[in-house]
Amino acid sequence: MSAAFREVFATASGKRVLFWMLEQCAVYQEAYAGELGNATHYTLGKQGVGRRLIAELDRIDPTLYPRLLLAIADLKATDKAAAASRAKDEEGEDHDIDA
Repeated sequence: MSAAFREVFATASGKRVLFWMLEQCAVYQEAYAGELGNATHYTLGKQGVGRRLIAELDRIDPTLYPRLLLAIADLKATDKAAAASRAKDEEGEDHDIDA
């Protein structure tokens, strides 16, 4: 399993999938849902799965999870810059059509 995690972690796509899985496990959300006890318990269950995934990453290599967070920040910044560039290009194309 360790080799499989390392292989997945070696690609940008693999990092995106791992981070998406952690997001789906609600590890970055508040679990408490006020008076809705069932919702709180449901979120806590999802978070338990996310914590197991993080624990497995830590067992394989204690630097995997911190590196994942840094890599995701870089990927998000790259995605944001690419989206801004596309928007600017599209804006320029619209301007050319109006001319």
